[in-house]
Amino acid sequence: MLRKIRITKRLSIAFVLMGLSTLFVGVMAILSLNETERHFDNIAERRLPASILAGELNRDFLLIRIYTLGMLNAQSSQEREDNRNLMNNQLSSYDETERKLAEFHKTPQGRAVFEKVDSARKHYDQLHKQLLQMIDAGSQQEARAFAQQNFSQASVEFNNALTQMFEYQKSTSDKAADAAHHSVKQGKTVTTVVIVIATLFGAVLAWLFSRSLIVPMRNAVTVSQRIASADLTAAIHDDEPDEAGDMVRAMAQMQQQLRQTLDEINKSSSQLAATSEELSVVTEQSTQTMHQQSDELDQAATAVTELTTAIEEVARSAVTTSRDSELADEKTRQGKNQVEHTIKNIRDLETELQHTGNSVGNLATRIRDIASVLDVIRAIADQTNLLALNAAIEAARAGDSGRGFAVVADEVRALAHRTQESTKEIERMMGAIDAETATTVSAMSSSSARAAETLQVAHQAGEALQLIAEAISQINNQNLTIASAAEQQATVARDVDRNLVNIRDLAVQTAAGANETQASSAELARLAEQLNSLISKFRL
Repeated sequence: MLRKIRITKRLSIAFVLMGLSTLFVGVMAILSLNETERHFDNIAERRLPASILAGELNRDFLLIRIYTLGMLNAQSSQEREDNRNLMNNQLSSYDETERKLAEFHKTPQGRAVFEKVDSARKHYDQLHKQLLQMIDAGSQQEARAFAQQNFSQASVEFNNALTQMFEYQKSTSDKAADAAHHSVKQGKTVTTVVIVIATLFGAVLAWLFSRSLIVPMRNAVTVSQRIASADLTAAIHDDEPDEAGDMVRAMAQMQQQLRQTLDEINKSSSQLAATSEELSVVTEQSTQTMHQQSDELDQAATAVTELTTAIEEVARSAVTTSRDSELADEKTRQGKNQVEHTIKNIRDLETELQHTGNSVGNLATRIRDIASVLDVIRAIADQTNLLALNAAIEAARAGDSGRGFAVVADEVRALAHRTQESTKEIERMMGAIDAETATTVSAMSSSSARAAETLQVAHQAGEALQLIAEAISQINNQNLTIASAAEQQATVARDVDRNLVNIRDLAVQTAAGANETQASSAELARLAEQLNSLISKFRL
């Protein structure tokens, strides 16, 4: 099927297909990297900020409860007013954090979790206002009893809702991290499969194109060997329209013409042999002396003629070689252009890989920045735990009147402990993400290095093709020089041949008719014998 196409178009198709396979590998790699980048952007821009805001919301609620207890247990109006101001500031911080966090709960499940927190907060705010009214009215005992009963339960429900929201953010972050990890693995798998497929495709393509060239050339060599061995009986046929088919058909035509020529020569040689025998009998005695002179001149003329023929054959071969060199030079320049196109594609791929590696490195930097925020949250949790411990000690000193405050202190310490655990969990997640990011950066650097190596090899191939083109151009010039020199030698040889013929004619004119007849008969006999000997070697 490939032989239906000319070799020039066949080679062009091969280079185009190889270029397309290279482009396909690059496109698949870029698509995989874009998918991985999308997952990491989701983690950095949504999941981690949402988890941090959930932690800040929990912290603000804890501080609001602490300042509320401070108002409840204040020993003076100034202390109560200070705690009120701190509590109002923390309420404002809570409202601002809640407003930011609402932007990260757009899904139905996330919205349901957020609405549950909002509902618990509204219930808590109602009871909180009642508690503040009791404190402002100076009903400290009634306020403490209210705090231990209704208000404490509302605080627990509110805290549970916040914990639920934090767990939801943790689960979504885990899912996003798993999706990013899966995307990286899938990208590696897809890239490997595409490279393997492209390699197999190139091997099959090379085998097909090599076979389409080698098989007809092998047939042509077989035919040439048969003709060289004087076997003209073999049938030669090749109906394919490519250059190899043209060559085989030309050889078939040459064999047919050679067979016809040999057949005619065989008939002529038989006639010449009979005629020469008759003439030789009549003129043998009268042409001895002249025969010797004529024979020597004939041999010289024959040698010069053969020399002329050989020189002309050299000239024709040089011209043919020159045309082949020009064709090879054209093909070499086409190959050089294809290599330059390949170099450009590889350079573009290397640039894209470097940009992607920089993006992943920036992502790793952002993740390390988030780690510093977690350190701040951990420090706040430790401080909260210390405050809760101090509050528990003070409650123990107060005796029975401080039991309610001790319960609140235990609750604060538990919240601080959960905050610390959540912070550690986030740190572990950040560590895993940072490790995956480092792996991705390493893989991108390796891919960029391989692209650079491939670019260097392509440059070397282009330089090699340039050297080949220059060498072919020199060969072409040398062939033209050889052809010109051979033509000049052929002209000189023809002049020598004409001079020898003139000398022979002068000698023949001075000899008698018998001498001419003897010389002719002897020459004819010799030629007939030689032709018969040569023709007998061929199988017609």
